[in-house]
Amino acid sequence: MTKNSANWRLFGGGGMLLGALLWLIALLVEGAGSGGELTSWLTIIGFLLLGVCGFFLAFGQTGSNGVVGGSVLGKIGFVAFGIGFLLLGLVPLLGVFGVSLPGELLTIGAVLLAIGGVVGAIVVYQKGVARGVARWFFFVPAVLALVWVATTLGWIAIGGNILVTIVAIAYAIAGLLFLLNRR
Repeated sequence: MTKNSANWRLFGGGGMLLGALLWLIALLVEGAGSGGELTSWLTIIGFLLLGVCGFFLAFGQTGSNGVVGGSVLGKIGFVAFGIGFLLLGLVPLLGVFGVSLPGELLTIGAVLLAIGGVVGAIVVYQKGVARGVARWFFFVPAVLALVWVATTLGWIAIGGNILVTIVAIAYAIAGLLFLLNRR
């Protein structure tokens, strides 16, 4: 890939698609009442992939051609999105190895991914680097993530696992749209 190619599609969109699919599989297996450790590992790996994809969406492979173009605000938004998901994945991962971190890091991660996602969605739409449906669709998982965070923090009460499953599906669709984007 050259520095002018849209590698944010492959690494950012593909990473988002794969991470969200792993998360979705974990949710479905857990909803079926089985899985045990498998669901934890699928969720951790899915969150870590979603975290890394935030950096690729912000900067692309070379650092200059992410989905937000040259927008510093957009890059900050997607970096916050990535750090949020990395925190959601790293806190339980380190717990497996006996390292306990404060539970507040999960709350911070959730807030970062939600706010970063909304900022990223706004800049993606404004910049027009992504084309077609991919240009505006990231608003869907970003807004759903805000609702998910609000329910997690107890600010609003909406039915449990169905919302999380819808969030995972929306991120998978957004990743697919980024992956298939022409630019």
